Amino acid sequence: MDYPYLTGFIIFMVLLAVATGFLSYFVIKKHPKTYWIFNHFLILYPYYYMSIIIAQLLIMGNTDSFSGEDAFVGEIVMFLVNPICLGVLVSDFVTNAKGHVPPEKLAKLNMIIKLVHIPAYIIHFVLGMLGTLASIWGIGFVLWAIIIDLITIALSGTHMLSCVIGIIKQKGANTAISVVAAVLSYIYCIDVLVAIVYYVYIRNLKPAPALKAEAAEEVSAE
Repeated sequence: MDYPYLTGFIIFMVLLAVATGFLSYFVIKKHPKTYWIFNHFLILYPYYYMSIIIAQLLIMGNTDSFSGEDAFVGEIVMFLVNPICLGVLVSDFVTNAKGHVPPEKLAKLNMIIKLVHIPAYIIHFVLGMLGTLASIWGIGFVLWAIIIDLITIALSGTHMLSCVIGIIKQKGANTAISVVAAVLSYIYCIDVLVAIVYYVYIRNLKPAPALKAEAAEEVSAE
């Protein structure tokens, strides 16, 4: 890609991230149920890449389609998913901090994201192992699988962090427990167990007395 086109593409990706963030926040603010709709980009993130690769192989019929001009369309589609996810994450931080989505739903969605990503990690691991037995191209595929896995867990871990902020504020969850859960969400395998345990913890957690008093005052004021 020539330099002018690359610069334009980068600017477009930044604008796409900003637009996605604003759209996600204002829509969720009006309609909290759409929180799941926007976050499906995080839920299905690794599968978007898999779909593009499979489609490109079926259309082009060989691995050469991942280099040169033939790869241009596929690369654009794959890259565009990243700024969209970034915009959604930024929106999640603001949305969760302002309490637009109930704590239980935040913890549940985070758990679902972690569980849905398990098959992707397994597939990447298997393909990575097969890639080590292939030619030089196989090494590139192994690196690709590792990078996508790292981005995937970074996205899901950051989503957990955004959820923790909202949960602590809304339900008075233990700060130390929540922070530890957020940190462990960036570690393979452990992150899934943490997501499940934290969801159970939040579901069974009773609101703090101070939060109950605030809720009662809001009701009486209305």
